[in-house]
Amino acid sequence: MGGNSYSSNFKDLEDKTLLANGQPSFDLQFEEIAKTLLRTNLDYAPLNMPSPVSIFVAATEDQMLAVKVLEYSIRKHASLNVKVTPLHQCGINIPTPQDSKNLPRTPFSFQRFLIPEIVGYVGRAIYLDSDMQVFQDIRKLWTLPLNDVQLMAVGDTGNQRRPQFSVMLLDCAALQWNIRDIVSNLDRQTYSYEDLMQRMVVAEQISGDIPSCWNSLERFDAKQTALLHYTDMTTQPWVSRDNPNGYLWVRDLIEATENGFIDKALVEQHISLGHVRPSLEYQIEHRREDALLLPRRVRELDESFTPPYQRMPSYNARHDRPARWHKRVRRWIQAYARAAKN
Repeated sequence: MGGNSYSSNFKDLEDKTLLANGQPSFDLQFEEIAKTLLRTNLDYAPLNMPSPVSIFVAATEDQMLAVKVLEYSIRKHASLNVKVTPLHQCGINIPTPQDSKNLPRTPFSFQRFLIPEIVGYVGRAIYLDSDMQVFQDIRKLWTLPLNDVQLMAVGDTGNQRRPQFSVMLLDCAALQWNIRDIVSNLDRQTYSYEDLMQRMVVAEQISGDIPSCWNSLERFDAKQTALLHYTDMTTQPWVSRDNPNGYLWVRDLIEATENGFIDKALVEQHISLGHVRPSLEYQIEHRREDALLLPRRVRELDESFTPPYQRMPSYNARHDRPARWHKRVRRWIQAYARAAKN
């Protein structure tokens, strides 16, 4: 079935066969299965696990290119069928809290609470934000044992940030969430916005046992990272050339357009609507992953581009300008280091 070691019954073979042939694990067959599923859209899953993997992504229309790249990155590595659903397209209205202090901080903050109702309160589901990219088989996350908890999240993201609920495995049968009741309880001050979003008080049994590699915040390790989370709005690769890991996202964008998974017309449409930076079109056409290597005339295309986040009421450009400058300097240093190494 896979893995990277023998069972205890076959320890005597460990230095004689299979892994001793230089392969890192017994999981190589899953990579080939993933390629076949992506190419053929074959309906496949092991008999002992629920299928398809039900994934819900919080998003708005201006983030749909990021959603499609996320979906491609999932399917690229998945050894069983997946179904990816953007939550804003589910047709359930989210009430507006009466008190301004309880208003969602983003247009999609409350979308995650729709999932159990969407699936009819049965089975399990995965919740993801749209600003993510996957590098390992999603079955590893999908098949984690819930052990009688209602919700599983990443307990330790490896930094000083508060606990993250941006990657979750949900027991939809145990979570009787109803967004109308949740907002009503906010209005009645049954709990605060912070209680809801940062402590997830609407779930009674919560586990933080999802490995941290499934929510790596702005850090990528080719041997470890399962999911890369582009948390800094100002440097997300679809709106900025300054993300040090942006070449990874553009790489999947290029692959997805070449494979026909993403129509180039969608990219052109999102550029014309001001959802993504104009220089992406050149990177696709010329297969240029690293934005640092773009010609000056192409970089100049982005000068008149105003990212969607800057149109959000909560955005303050004065606070973000120093952060953008420091990240740009770091981007240059890392790019030159890669060039020197190669």
